[in-house]
Amino acid sequence: MAAGKRTTAEKAVKNEKAVNPTHKAEKGQETANTEATEGRFIYIGPTTRTGLVENTIFSGSRESVEEHLKDTLEKIPQVRLLIVATESLAVNKAKVRKAGTLLNKYYNDVLSLSSRNKEG
Repeated sequence: MAAGKRTTAEKAVKNEKAVNPTHKAEKGQETANTEATEGRFIYIGPTTRTGLVENTIFSGSRESVEEHLKDTLEKIPQVRLLIVATESLAVNKAKVRKAGTLLNKYYNDVLSLSSRNKEG
């Protein structure tokens, strides 16, 4: 009897792997890759009232990009979280569009803060 239960459990595990093949180690990152330090970066947030336009590409170090956007970052700090390395653009752009992700939340936060700045 115990051998029969074990076989059923083993079948269930195999079935789960077939139905849900994504393992924890293979899941994509939840937030944008803000760790890249040199190269090309793209802003994947909405156009802001401070003049930052959606899909603006920056070259150089992350530090120099953030220095260039100093005024915008002071007014809307979430912009920093929407500047991603171009290598991760496809993954992060999809996450911006998908409700419930952190990048979608940051995008909507920037929209909200931009509209507040517009009123004030």
